[in-house]
Amino acid sequence: MDNTDYIESYFTNELVPDQAREFEKRIESDPAFAEEVAFYLSALTVSREVAQTEKKENFKRLYQDDSIEDKIPVKKISGARPLRKLIYYISAAAVVSGIIFGINTFTNTASPQELASQYEKENLQTLEVTMGGKTDSIQMGRNLYNAGKPAEALLHFEKIIHSDSSNSTAKKYAGLSALKLKEYDRALTWFKELETYSQDYANPALLYQALTLMDRDQPGDKANAKLLLKQVVKNDLEGKETAQEWLKKMY
Repeated sequence: MDNTDYIESYFTNELVPDQAREFEKRIESDPAFAEEVAFYLSALTVSREVAQTEKKENFKRLYQDDSIEDKIPVKKISGARPLRKLIYYISAAAVVSGIIFGINTFTNTASPQELASQYEKENLQTLEVTMGGKTDSIQMGRNLYNAGKPAEALLHFEKIIHSDSSNSTAKKYAGLSALKLKEYDRALTWFKELETYSQDYANPALLYQALTLMDRDQPGDKANAKLLLKQVVKNDLEGKETAQEWLKKMY
């Protein structure tokens, strides 16, 4: 693997944790390598819309071309070359936080797990609560989920399903509870069951299946998640806008 592939592998999350840490240490200890990383990121800034393979070849060419500095939109500071300033920023980030600038900083992309985590944090921390009235069995399960007890909530919702196999709400919440527990196969089972209720208004079954695959992020999951998201968009299903955003951002 040459340095171009090595650098790209880091920013596309293809390195295992130990390899990623070694990459970051090399940034701090090897100025020449840090310069290559800086050129890689700068090249992406210049040619953001170029296909991935073209970006790689362009980076190799640009690294041999000193004129690239004139194309990089970095404010010049008296006594310091823009490229060197960029290297200092990269090194500082490594020392202070242990995190090198991500490729998503330049291309607005993210890994499937990052997109899934953000969605879950913003939308699935709690389940909606019915205001007033008598607390029913579904609400009891939601209360358990919201109290930080997803395992108990999952058992509760599955008990409801056992008594009423047609309860689509219980299946949705059982899937979300399993997803919260990172029990992906169990979550997929309930979301696939939910898919059968095609007549239901605002059925998020396909979106949640894709979300589960993105969170799991095992071999083949990203491709299958994309297929599901494309179905959501094509058929104008619940979560269409979210699906479009994920398809646009997911690398």
